[in-house]
Order: sequence, then C-alpha cells, then structure tokens
Amino acid sequence: MSPDVLQLIALCALLVFGSFVALWAIGLIMKDSSLVDIWFAPCIALGAVLGYCIGGGAEARRGLLTLLAVVWAARLGGYLLWRNWGREDPRYARFRKTLKDQGKNFAWHSLTRINLYQGLIVFFALAPFYVAQTAPEPRWLGLLAYAGTALWLVGVFFQAVADWQLARFKADANNAGKVLETGLWRYSRHPNYFGEACVWWGFWLIACEVPWGFITVFSPTFLTWSILGMMGKELVERRMLEKRQGYQEYIARTSGFFPWLPKNPASPRS
Repeated sequence: MSPDVLQLIALCALLVFGSFVALWAIGLIMKDSSLVDIWFAPCIALGAVLGYCIGGGAEARRGLLTLLAVVWAARLGGYLLWRNWGREDPRYARFRKTLKDQGKNFAWHSLTRINLYQGLIVFFALAPFYVAQTAPEPRWLGLLAYAGTALWLVGVFFQAVADWQLARFKADANNAGKVLETGLWRYSRHPNYFGEACVWWGFWLIACEVPWGFITVFSPTFLTWSILGMMGKELVERRMLEKRQGYQEYIARTSGFFPWLPKNPASPRS
C-alpha cells in the first residue's frame, strides 16, 4: 500500500470510531441510540472529504466521489434526522427494553452491538474511497466512472422517491395498519433498500477504474448483505407480518428487492 492509502485509512479510522464512541456517550445521556443512524451517512461524507483533501490521487476522481458522497449523505442524513428527531427508533427502544428485562448492561451492549458495529460498517464501506482517492492514474474519468455515476443516480432516485412516498403514506391517518402498495412500492417491497445498494455498487464501479480498485468489492457486498439480512429486509418483513394485515399477500405478488412487475395474486410466494 502507498503511504497515501495508509494515511487515509488511519485518519478515517480515527474519525469513524472516535465519532461513534462519542455518539455512544451522547446517546446514553439522551437515551437515544438511534443517533448512529443519523450520523451514518454524514460520517461517510466526511471520510470522502478527508480523502479529497489528503488523498493525493487524480483530482477528477477524488472530486467526483466526494461530490456524490456529500449529496447522498445530505439527502439520507437529512431525511433520517427529520424522521427520528425527538424520539428513539423503535428498534433500539425494543433492544433497550429487552436488555433491561434480562437484567443486562445496556451501556456495554449498545457500545459493542450498535455503535462499534455501525462504525465498523462505515469503516469498511469507505474502502472504495481509500483506493480510488489515492490513485494518481488514470488521471481522467472513463467509462466505469460514468457507469458508476449513472448507477448512483438510479440509487438516489429510488431512495429519495421511496422515502417520500412512504412518509406521505404514514402521514395519512387513514392508512394506519395498511400496506403501501403504490408508486415504487408496487414493484419492490423495499425500493429504498434497492436504491441504497445501487449507490454502493456505483461507488465501487468508480473505484474499479483505478489499479486494484476491484478488490474493494467486499464493501458493496457487505453493505448489500446487511441491507438484505437481519438488520434490514428480514427484520422489517418480520415486523410487518406481525403488524400489517395483508402483508403476506403483498409478499406473494411483489418482488422482494429488485423492482419488477407485480405477480398475479394467485402466484406462489417469491
């Protein structure tokens, strides 16, 4: 590894883990562990800004990655700040109650299983930036950079529109207990998660344009796995099956992740 890569990795580690530990202490005082969700995207954007300032790689690529990261983070971080402001996310509230009922130390478990875990995700998520923002060649953007940017645009579109549609749906009291089945949610049960995955595969494609950039494939792979796994899609669907009448039928006719035309209600479950 070049000195620039090692320096950027070290500084990002200090930024990421230092900020998430600080948020842990603040969250204990405020009794709100969901601060980590709000900070997730802005922390990645700050890592990208750090890479732009000290990376030493081709300026066009450093600038592109930084711009995309900041725009994505401003949109997602702002949305989560608006959604969670003044209340703890129900997932963390349930976690807090479960640990209390079991007589376990919430401070320790929240540090290791929430804050440090999220920090680890952010640290590994930044891998394409470590490589792409420190590579001096190629100097100009190529087809992979444009393809990655296009995929990023698709991802941000799906995320932003899906979040807006869901917020409007929840704001209508007449929709209490119902399932959102219109707009993008007609074609995917999780269009926002699909959009998030597209964003990260877009960052990776841009990184693939530089030597050894392809080895950071573990970053979008891990994030996609997290989105689809126990902390994302699986958790949401388990809760929705408990809370929303008709969700089983929604599962039967609607693609679980990739947007696709709805199935006939009589079709077998996907």
